[in-house]
Amino acid sequence: MRLPYPDRSQRAAAGDDLGRREYLKGPWGEVTSANITPDASGIGYYDEATFIKAMRTGYVGARKLSSIMPFGEFQNLNDDDLKAMFAVLRTVAPVKHRVDNTLPPTYCKLCKQKHGAGDQN
Repeated sequence: MRLPYPDRSQRAAAGDDLGRREYLKGPWGEVTSANITPDASGIGYYDEATFIKAMRTGYVGARKLSSIMPFGEFQNLNDDDLKAMFAVLRTVAPVKHRVDNTLPPTYCKLCKQKHGAGDQN
C-alpha cells in the first residue's frame, strides 16, 4: 500500500493531527473521535493483531466500537494493507488525551471540550 504522505512532516502539513478531537452527533448518538496515536491513552496498547481485528470487526476485545467507526469499509482490506496502516499510526507522535465514549461527557482542560473521560485529562 503506497501512503500519500510518507513522512511525519508531510502528514502534519496535510493536517493529519490524529490526537485532535472532533465532536460528532448523528443517528449513532454523540461521540468524540478517539485518540489513535500510540500513546497509552490512545491505541498504544494495540498490537498488530488487535488493530486488524478492530478494523475488520468493530471490536477491541469484547468492547464494541461506536457505529461511526467505518470498520465495514476496512473489513475486506488484505492483511498487508491493514499492517501498513498500523505501521503508519506507530510513526505519529504520541498524544496523551483520554477519550471514552462509554462515559458521560465531562469538561476536558486539554481540548476545552466535553467528552467521556474529559475530567481524567
